Amino acid sequence: MRSRGTVVTIVVAAVAIVAVAIVGLALQSWQRQMALAARPRPRTAVVIGAPTPVATPIASPSPTPLPASVLIQVPYTSQSPYDQWGANDPHQNYCEAAALLMVALYYQGDHQSRIPPATADADMGHIVSVERSLFPGVLDLSVQDIAEVGSRLYGLQATVVPISEVTTEQELAEGHPVIIPVMTHGLPGGQMIAPYYGTVNVYHVIVVTGYDAARGVFYTNDAGFMQGQNYAYTWSTLAEANAAQAQRFPQGQVMLVFSPAS
Repeated sequence: MRSRGTVVTIVVAAVAIVAVAIVGLALQSWQRQMALAARPRPRTAVVIGAPTPVATPIASPSPTPLPASVLIQVPYTSQSPYDQWGANDPHQNYCEAAALLMVALYYQGDHQSRIPPATADADMGHIVSVERSLFPGVLDLSVQDIAEVGSRLYGLQATVVPISEVTTEQELAEGHPVIIPVMTHGLPGGQMIAPYYGTVNVYHVIVVTGYDAARGVFYTNDAGFMQGQNYAYTWSTLAEANAAQAQRFPQGQVMLVFSPAS
């Protein structure tokens, strides 16, 4: 049987052994951590002043270039097919009817060079009778009035827009004749826009049927004189004559484009 002193000595020795083991394990853990800390760490590359990525814009499609020249085959008639220009002759006020008839026949597929005088005179007479019933007492119709008559008689769709050389070329390139209101003596100083007009400055409408960019002209079916088929005007002449009519009439500097009913 062991003495109490021997037992105490054994316990103390065991505690000492456990303590030494714990201290050793702690020391090994600390050494491992220090070794890991001493390893070189991978570095992240940083570019100073690098530009911020910018989204590349999507390019818009380029507009289709216009043809160098256009000439629409719109049948022609003078507003006085039998060349009657007396002061009291009703044909003096047929220019709106003539313009509408030419454009309407074109959209009906009629591409003859000239409308036979008898046909033109009868058809214009009918158009004028509708004009007078819709606008009693009005002899000089605005382009908006012409648009209404064209819609009623021929089912055409009409657009009244500010006068523009570029827009006129675009419409012609798409096969749409353009009607421009003018004063016949609409150039500076009251000069005539064409040498075939009479001595009185009057309101008038002209059908533009084409253009030639190289020559710098626009072709028209001008019903105001017998020589008006494919008559060439510069754009400046048409624009000045249009501005002159805008000084007399409230419709302003505008033009009329018809298109066939959809």
